[in-house]
Amino acid sequence: MQRLTIPYAATGRFSRMVLDLVEDVPEVREFRQFGFHADGIREALEARSFPAAHRMVLADALRRQYGALARPQAVQDNLDRLARPGTLTVTTGHQICLFGGPLFVLFKVLNTVRLARDLSTAARPVVPVFWMATEDHDLAEVDHVLLHGHKVQWEARPGGAVGRMTLAGIAPALQQAEMLLGPQAKDLRGMLRDAYSEEHSLAGATRRLMNGLFGHLGLVVLDGDDPALKALFGPVMREELLHGIIARTAAYAEQRFPEGYRVQAHVRPINLFHLGKGSRARIAPDGDVLQVLDGGPRWTMDEALRELEARPEDFSPNVLMRPLYQETVLPNVAYVGGGGELAYWLQLRWAFQAVQLPMPVTVLRSSAAFLPEGDAGHLATADLVLEDLFADRHAVERRLAERDAPFPTRLGAERETLQVLFRGLADRTAAAGPSFVRSAASAEQRALHGLERMEQRLLRTAKQHHAATLRRYQAIREAVFPGGVLQERHEGFLSLLAVHGLSIIDRLWNELDPLEKRFSVFVVPARSAQEA
Repeated sequence: MQRLTIPYAATGRFSRMVLDLVEDVPEVREFRQFGFHADGIREALEARSFPAAHRMVLADALRRQYGALARPQAVQDNLDRLARPGTLTVTTGHQICLFGGPLFVLFKVLNTVRLARDLSTAARPVVPVFWMATEDHDLAEVDHVLLHGHKVQWEARPGGAVGRMTLAGIAPALQQAEMLLGPQAKDLRGMLRDAYSEEHSLAGATRRLMNGLFGHLGLVVLDGDDPALKALFGPVMREELLHGIIARTAAYAEQRFPEGYRVQAHVRPINLFHLGKGSRARIAPDGDVLQVLDGGPRWTMDEALRELEARPEDFSPNVLMRPLYQETVLPNVAYVGGGGELAYWLQLRWAFQAVQLPMPVTVLRSSAAFLPEGDAGHLATADLVLEDLFADRHAVERRLAERDAPFPTRLGAERETLQVLFRGLADRTAAAGPSFVRSAASAEQRALHGLERMEQRLLRTAKQHHAATLRRYQAIREAVFPGGVLQERHEGFLSLLAVHGLSIIDRLWNELDPLEKRFSVFVVPARSAQEA
């Protein structure tokens, strides 16, 4: 499996804000505590501490969450390490998508494992953690996955926090997934059957799947929907209710954003939800009281604070509060996320400062695509390079068509000749009156439009001469950008594992280093890439 790379900027798929963060340009430095580079990570390692009381709660919560679940020795070793002083974590997180989710989830996990390994020392171990976003309530975002291009969907009814939902009615989706993965993926299909049993919740199924796939690498899976962990976060949630710390600090950050930076996450006056039985509803100020929307309770501030103190597990951070929650309950040195995630972390620099929490290094996860060997050969035959897959499609197609065309397709010289002719005509007839000048200009425009139409016809004819090459280029591009989006955001990662076997996990985590900061394209056997 050959790996080719290009700079992230050359893909045209990353915002200026993210590219600035990757390159650690001066404009971005005030929005993070530590830079996304080796020196920044060393500084974060030296600076990070973690309260002993929080560590005890975290260790107990993990033991309780894993319960009797069989786990590899590497996971048990890391659970034991987390209970000991000095152990740190590298964390990634994601929604608990059906059957693991798209390819980029795989990259996030493998980057987290790789970074934790590279940072660990005997004196100060670093443990990789996957944070399950179990409290999200948007079922439509997690109830489906694409396997070999086919949509697999769990027909479930929305019911509040998705992690708490039982897997009633999962059997048809599970059967379809097993069929699509194929008989060669016996081990993988067995993992799915074990994890996605109707007796489990979606959170429990996700833990089992992640444990089965990545447990040998020591990945620890954490569910934030935990009463003891929420109690640790209670003081920060109290500050949010009383003072709206996210709204105030994010507004300050956004005012300081350089021109061209875009706000990623919408800020609310209060950035908390209330969890009820089968519901997760936003808390909003309404005059002098707080209202839980969608028919929820209505509190005075004192009542809300008493409710928070009595049942912190019923309060849920939104996307902007979640990083503060993670850093309260985990000894993080780094967080691995996609471009969108890193963008909203930049809104939070002063929120971390306000509640006196350390901000981890925010690490851009690797991005990658898989290209069949045959397609890579076709690119070379057509004298195309990797960057041409990411360049403007029409410009590449025109270049291909024009390169070997037996006739000219551009009429630049003729256009210049026309312009000189009509300028001279306008000068010669100007004395006869302005109408002659206007007539000359109109005639010039008609002639130029005629040349444009002629160029378009010549280009179409040139493309017809090279139709096979253009179709091949378009097919390769579609494989890398199915439906116009990156492959990693389209196809489920189980497709890749089904074709290449579970051993590809170990190959990829050694290949993908997030500190390399380049887009990877893996050239793989044609059949495998086509199916994956």
